[in-house]
Amino acid sequence: MYIRDLPIPEKIKNFYIEQGLTQLYPPQEEAIGTGVLDGVNLLAAIPTASGKTLIAELAMLTSIFKGGKALYIVPLRALASEKYEHFKKFSEIGIRAGISTGEFDSRDEWLANNDIIVATSEKVDSLIRNGTSWMSKITVVVADEVHLIDSANRGPTLEVILSKLQSNKQIQIIALSATIGNAEEIADWLKARVVTSTWRPVELNEGTFFKDVIKYKDGTNKSIKQVDRDDTVNLVTDTLNGGGQCLVFESSRRNAEASAKRIAKAIKHNLDEELLLELKQTATSLLAASETDAAIALAACIEGGVAFHHAGLATRQRSIIENAYRKGILKVITSTPTLAAGLNLPARLVVIRGYRRYNPNYGSVPIPVLEYKQMAGRAGRPTLDPYGEAVTIVKSYKEAEWVEDNYLHGKPETIWSKLASEPSLRTHILSLIVTGFVQTTEELNNFIARTLYAHQQQTWGINEAIQKVLA
Repeated sequence: MYIRDLPIPEKIKNFYIEQGLTQLYPPQEEAIGTGVLDGVNLLAAIPTASGKTLIAELAMLTSIFKGGKALYIVPLRALASEKYEHFKKFSEIGIRAGISTGEFDSRDEWLANNDIIVATSEKVDSLIRNGTSWMSKITVVVADEVHLIDSANRGPTLEVILSKLQSNKQIQIIALSATIGNAEEIADWLKARVVTSTWRPVELNEGTFFKDVIKYKDGTNKSIKQVDRDDTVNLVTDTLNGGGQCLVFESSRRNAEASAKRIAKAIKHNLDEELLLELKQTATSLLAASETDAAIALAACIEGGVAFHHAGLATRQRSIIENAYRKGILKVITSTPTLAAGLNLPARLVVIRGYRRYNPNYGSVPIPVLEYKQMAGRAGRPTLDPYGEAVTIVKSYKEAEWVEDNYLHGKPETIWSKLASEPSLRTHILSLIVTGFVQTTEELNNFIARTLYAHQQQTWGINEAIQKVLA
């Protein structure tokens, strides 16, 4: 299907065509067929870099051109900033974008004149609780990375705000997700149609790396030249020699920083003088924003073509790194899995060094399959790479088999509501009562019945939990 054939205003068609976008990907075409441009709720559960954002954009712009307003919900402030910068391009067709990530107790009434407003889940919760006037004008809500409803920390807030928004029949809800195990169930809860797909614009080759050989899940092998004692350096060097960029995922901030230092030291001497000058300028810009010890260490890595990227960096630092990477100046980014949660920084090679995470209750535990798939899905840049590679470094053949069975051939987990935990349930029930969103036990019960928690659990268990909170 071509952009010119879509039932949308000519102004929107021309905008995309001038941007060079003329034809839809198969999952996008399927989404159009569900009626998403006519206000139908939709859950799009498709791989990273397969065009989820465009589906949301077309629905938002169509509604805005009819006099509506759109709210784009994201899990992280860093992702909010990226999406805001992305949506600013619509100013060419008279669409204004705004971002709300500030104080959680402010109403941000100044955003009323914007057509698309980007905010984190926590901020949207605050805007609803504080009675922000422009919230009543919202006609389209996009929940990006909706699978994070399964997160014990962020999930309950996202679930509650989506449950609140569902009570407003004029609002269309579009949920965007990586591939999940129970897409139909989540769509049923949202009263949405569902599009699921495994299609990708760039082929993805997943494998394990041990003793200088990548073993791909299709059974083929690839030998990697040993130029260093560090496996990551060898993999990265191979990809850089072929003109690609790399993302390296580590299990902690400390490991991400240490990895960046090692790689920068190893590859710097292979970079040409022109690139080294651009890297020096990038490092200088970063230090101009901040001269802390962490910034000095980061700048030293940048001069070697590498940067570490995690939630501990300042917004300005992240912005400099991301822009330099997109321009091809930075060749490698090392990161914690936070970067996999939505930020659009794909690479030809994704190296996964750490697939375990510390859990205070269970010690070191493997990450979920869904999280692995998100990291692996960053491999392959549409229009830039002929393929993408996602390689997990292992220490034995036995470990390689485990990774292949559980991750390479693994199926993403079922998403479960985390609202059942008593602290979360207590916090949100008290908020509903204090703000007057519910005023009777019956209204409270009716609201809880709209949550994913209720959708997935037996009624008697829910009522018992509510009574325990209210006691």
